[in-house]
Amino acid sequence: MLDLVENNAAARMQMQDGDIYTARHNDPADVSLYDQYAAINRVPLDALLPRKLHADYLEPGQTIEEPVRLDNYSALMNTVTGALLDTAPIGKHYALVPHAPVFAEQARQLEASDMPTGNVEVLDRVFGHGKRVHRTIVFHDLQHAVTNRAGIEDNVRCRMDIFNSVDKSWAFQIFSGAYRDLCQNTLVFGGEKAYHQRKIHKGDISPAAMIAKATTGLEHWTENSEQMKLWQSVGLTDKQFSDILKETICHKKTKAADVEATLAINERRLNWLLERFGEEKAELGSTLWGAYNALTHYATHLPMSRDSNTNRELVASRRNNEVRTVIDSPGWQYLEGVAA
Repeated sequence: MLDLVENNAAARMQMQDGDIYTARHNDPADVSLYDQYAAINRVPLDALLPRKLHADYLEPGQTIEEPVRLDNYSALMNTVTGALLDTAPIGKHYALVPHAPVFAEQARQLEASDMPTGNVEVLDRVFGHGKRVHRTIVFHDLQHAVTNRAGIEDNVRCRMDIFNSVDKSWAFQIFSGAYRDLCQNTLVFGGEKAYHQRKIHKGDISPAAMIAKATTGLEHWTENSEQMKLWQSVGLTDKQFSDILKETICHKKTKAADVEATLAINERRLNWLLERFGEEKAELGSTLWGAYNALTHYATHLPMSRDSNTNRELVASRRNNEVRTVIDSPGWQYLEGVAA
């Protein structure tokens, strides 16, 4: 077990225990611990190869070492201390997720959400000289009734946890829900998860989208807990989800589609959403709740939504409206009604 966050207000406090640095405070926008101890960047990596030289000034058979750049691999350096991290080489396809920007993005999204951030407790942790980090935010104004390990109903404050690493030791993980404590191996004790996803540092990893889903999931879960519990209990097959998508968000409204039914499906979007559903099923099961989280990923995963892109909010609004059409569709409502 990595932590047990006490339910009391935290004053700004920073501690060190060996190579573990921790800070307790009340401001999600404060990422100073990560700036101070865990600012990690790639640096070029060289291999030292022995070269035999036959020169008059060398003894027979004497060698020297010549540095040769490894173009496809990098080392990791703590840019604050200037020290190299004791890690395996990082390949060019490894998606390095810097710590401080992730938590700064989390703070930005929480500020823009309806989550109550005026009474929170933040616990920041840095492990292994910046190789691994873990942040917990407890929302003291959000309580949720859960059944604890003794089978007794208890009120637990909602929280959000993010794990990250730069050395491949941890996948990027994010939890949200009402629970007391958890282990990095995804086991949650004494509570319930509203959202959990785990992504390895490779390819199309979008921490911002995952944070958005965790925030939205917790936001909706606390406001509509009975609805969320219903969705968690309703089974949903790939075929059922596919049929719902074909009638809603993946349906093309074109003249060609009116003539030929096979042209009425946006297969690229359908495949993408089914892939996301597959990822969610690993943690949330083949349920409406898993499907909802896949849809939330679609609504928040905006590959072209950089700060300079003025269409970002328009795209997000359009996608949110599309997701609503799925949830309000006859197929979705039928499954809800059967389980209700």
